[in-house]
Amino acid sequence: MDRSAVARVGAVASASLCALVAGVVLAQYIFTVRRRTGRKTKIIEMMPEFQKGSVRIKNPARVEEIICGLIKGGAAKLQIITDFDMTLSRFSYKGKRCPTCHNVIDNCKLVTDDCRRKLLQLKERHYAIEVDPELSVEEKLPYMVEWYTKSHGLLVEQGIPKAKLKEIVAESDVMLKEGYENFFGQLQQHEVPMFIFSAGIGDVLEEVIRQAGVYHSNVKVVSNFMDFDENVDELLEKYMDSYDIVLVKDESLDVANSILQKIL
Repeated sequence: MDRSAVARVGAVASASLCALVAGVVLAQYIFTVRRRTGRKTKIIEMMPEFQKGSVRIKNPARVEEIICGLIKGGAAKLQIITDFDMTLSRFSYKGKRCPTCHNVIDNCKLVTDDCRRKLLQLKERHYAIEVDPELSVEEKLPYMVEWYTKSHGLLVEQGIPKAKLKEIVAESDVMLKEGYENFFGQLQQHEVPMFIFSAGIGDVLEEVIRQAGVYHSNVKVVSNFMDFDENVDELLEKYMDSYDIVLVKDESLDVANSILQKIL
């Protein structure tokens, strides 16, 4: 019987943690693995990108199975499902923090100082809750909804015209990760569907990838559209339990590109 394998792409924006192979979905492939004592993870051992110090893997055997399954399925059975902020976009560049989609608007010159002050107050209250490893998702949810709702309301009050969006993005420090041209290009060349799901601002997200020249026909964005330093060590264990591969302070798509190279 056919079965689906899911390699998820996720990110930990606040701790500069990026969880990779958390958004690659492989539909209906046949794969059987014999588990043997002392079995070596041959594929990932032969991929130099996986040997980087920024790559953390809790269960190499599981990752080996996933990568082998993706390779077996090939481009015809591959889909990419990914987050955007700090997954495709950079967390920092040359020691300076890069903005998220929301931050691009928050920091633009069209936002008043009073609005920016209120947005900062909301962030200071809610961000600590968002990254608190002691709280469950269910406990965090109402605070995150409150944060988004109030922030969105403040931005709506600013009356930012859609015609200014291109200029706002161009003047911001937002940027995609190193290797993005190859990542997006390979997927377009092999007609692999790519779905970007983001809790950020879809209008900004689309403009970022459009200005980068990678908003290809195979890319679909599902997001919120407008009407118009944490302790890494403390959080690492939690994310190692949640994701197959965790990248620590890795501002490239080397691992993702190395996987695609084996599949495509």
